[in-house]
Amino acid sequence: MGTERHLQERLGFFVKHGYLDRVPTPWQLKVGTLAMLPVTLSESERERVRSRATLMGQVPIRVPLQILYNPRQALPDSGLTQRRESIVRHVLSVYHEDAFLGFDLQLLQSHPGGLALLREEAAKVVEGRTRWAPFLRRLVGWPGYHARLIELAEAAERFEYPDPLDTDPRFASLVSFARFCNTMPDWPARGFYGFELQRIVDRWK
Repeated sequence: MGTERHLQERLGFFVKHGYLDRVPTPWQLKVGTLAMLPVTLSESERERVRSRATLMGQVPIRVPLQILYNPRQALPDSGLTQRRESIVRHVLSVYHEDAFLGFDLQLLQSHPGGLALLREEAAKVVEGRTRWAPFLRRLVGWPGYHARLIELAEAAERFEYPDPLDTDPRFASLVSFARFCNTMPDWPARGFYGFELQRIVDRWK
């Protein structure tokens, strides 16, 4: 029930605004999330070049630090059940090239005040108004990343998202992921596994 409520809240936002025809079922979401897992746990070659340019950017060092900063991201999933604060911490601490940010930007857009929170927290990093600022800058390893987040968050509020370039179109944004999930087979309805005594009665009439 909880997952279904989150689906209606997050994806219902895009149904309301005409970007999505319908909300996938929790089962379709599970199947779609499994299909997306290799993308979730990897990075593009462009991201690899940029995010691993420093010592702190090496995976054996950066991943434990990223989890320490935001424990929720230790569990790879679609993000649909996460609080906006956890999503913001994920985006601040994990380098994403623009092409992959459409997904997280739309997740935050579906939360009331989500994009505003991202702008505010990214600005704190840029301006050094948080004790985490030096740590987060070194962790993502790419100059100007947090300033760019502010620009992208402002554009997302106008429903303008980054160019997905050559990323898998099924997973380039939350909306495209939901559309993909809607093509997945759904689990049979609960009544499928019960008795249909009326059919037996009708047969012997």
